[in-house]
Amino acid sequence: MKRFIAFTRALALIHLRNRAVLFWNLLFPLLMLVIYGLVFNSGAFSDDPTFNYIDWVLPGVLVFNALAFGLITSSTMMLTMRENGVLRRLQATPMPAGQIVGAYLLINVVIVLIQSAVIIAAAVLLFDATVTTTGLLLALPMILVGVMTFVALGQIISGIAPTAGVAVMAGQLGYFALLFVTDMILPIQMLPEWIQRVAVYLPSYAVIQLVRPPLMEGTLASNLSLHLAVAAVYTVVGALIAARLFRWSPRS
Repeated sequence: MKRFIAFTRALALIHLRNRAVLFWNLLFPLLMLVIYGLVFNSGAFSDDPTFNYIDWVLPGVLVFNALAFGLITSSTMMLTMRENGVLRRLQATPMPAGQIVGAYLLINVVIVLIQSAVIIAAAVLLFDATVTTTGLLLALPMILVGVMTFVALGQIISGIAPTAGVAVMAGQLGYFALLFVTDMILPIQMLPEWIQRVAVYLPSYAVIQLVRPPLMEGTLASNLSLHLAVAAVYTVVGALIAARLFRWSPRS
């Protein structure tokens, strides 16, 4: 247990000292939230006078923060540890591989939850977003589902990419591709019909449909089982592929 705690603490410090984490998972989501709040208004997206764009987009910001963490931060961090020989040294220790994976997942989850709390607080304080205790409690497990899904996909990138720099580019490509086509910042009804047909099968679409109803309405998604199943498929398949591609040492 002492090894697990020490390794978890070391991982937390590595993440928090990483500039990519600070930018992509804290400054960038907050910046986007401020831009959405200042530039867009509810009337541009709905004729319903009760529609509040900030309440609608807040779940999207939380999801794309988790998406960025999984595809960019988590993948590059694993590659950085591999390039610096950290994983090779861990392989030589008596610490079980299961504890290493558990500590890595724990830190990923905790950091995303802290970032999500900061984003929610900013939305409430700056733009009077409506967030209820019930909504938060229902949304929490859905955010966790998203974190696990995106981290699993990110580890595929870490297994394929030869260097951390390549992983950043690959992660950014996937991140921005999913950001604008899966109902996170723009209602999917505003997108071309062919994109709408494809988007419903993407992981970020499933996660946003799980997170938005709890935060906006205080209820679970009407198609909860379907969206959970889609997220689970991506998580399991991603984890299996990532495990197959995992390496302790850089490619020679």
